[in-house]
Amino acid sequence: MKYAALAAAAVLLAAELVLRGIGYAAPQWYQLDPQLGWTLRPHRHGWFIADGVKSPVHITAAGVRDREHTLDKPDGVYRIAVLGDEYSEAMTVGLRETWWWQLPARLQRCAFQPDKRVEVLNFGVGGYGTAQEYVRLETKAIRYQPDLVLLQFAPDDVMDNSPALAAEKRRPFFLLDAHGVARIDDGFTAAPSFDRRMQTRYRLAEEIADHSRAYQLARQMAQLAFVGEAHDGAEAALLHEPRDAAWENAWRVTEAVIARTNAFARRNGAQLAVVSVPHPRQAGQGIGYPGQRLAAFGKKSDIAVVALDEVMKPGMYLRSGHWTREAHRIAAESVAQRLCRATGQPG
Repeated sequence: MKYAALAAAAVLLAAELVLRGIGYAAPQWYQLDPQLGWTLRPHRHGWFIADGVKSPVHITAAGVRDREHTLDKPDGVYRIAVLGDEYSEAMTVGLRETWWWQLPARLQRCAFQPDKRVEVLNFGVGGYGTAQEYVRLETKAIRYQPDLVLLQFAPDDVMDNSPALAAEKRRPFFLLDAHGVARIDDGFTAAPSFDRRMQTRYRLAEEIADHSRAYQLARQMAQLAFVGEAHDGAEAALLHEPRDAAWENAWRVTEAVIARTNAFARRNGAQLAVVSVPHPRQAGQGIGYPGQRLAAFGKKSDIAVVALDEVMKPGMYLRSGHWTREAHRIAAESVAQRLCRATGQPG
């Protein structure tokens, strides 16, 4: 028994040394947060692996996947803040390949802001719904004084915005009161499971795990297996017109939160535009129900909607649902063209 334990320890040590030698690192990217449910962990760097794609990831001191930005907006700068989920967090591509990183150069070509330098700040976090993105804007992104807020929307955000439908409930939700006004509900922080995970011993375990490359590899392999199963069982109901009260309420809440985001942005001197991403199952099939409903809501509420339904193709999505490099390029091109047309400049 003693020799078996020593042999196992030797194997683990050898694996640890090999992984460190090849530069492998895959820390836990997320941490629990009492306002947002979870956020990216600051100062983390390593490799993200999914669908056979390996991408370097660096999380800044501000807890975003981006480069460092000053809090105060420099003179002569037009700032765009991006709110979104995994399509904007974009772990499966290099930083310079993300759609929002490519945006300033494309906007410069059409003289979008001829007297200013365009700077894009990314606040996207994987798995976020619209409610979390609103809280993210209110508590963090707005401090950077954006001139334009791009709210990236995907059909599964509707499900994530409903406490009745969301698979992950450790997040803030908005509920509609008797007058149809969205009121925030952050009751998830009172759940015993959330409270336990916020305790020091759990956070200490995460820090220790960050120093074991063998543990990180084992965890990553387990996560990859789980992701495949999760996507196979995706809820098809989110692609169609609501068939029950729960789905209709989820849509109404989503629209109310987008309206609230628009009002908050405008009160703080910024414009809002929504970037509508089609579900992988509807890519290449024209504008489906989610895109149609969002476009109608945008027109009614005077909110610009940039629809990507007609430019995204099935081959632009990885098995896990993330975008390919080509998808990011096409998204950047389409968003830039729409913003350029809004200023009367050719895209």
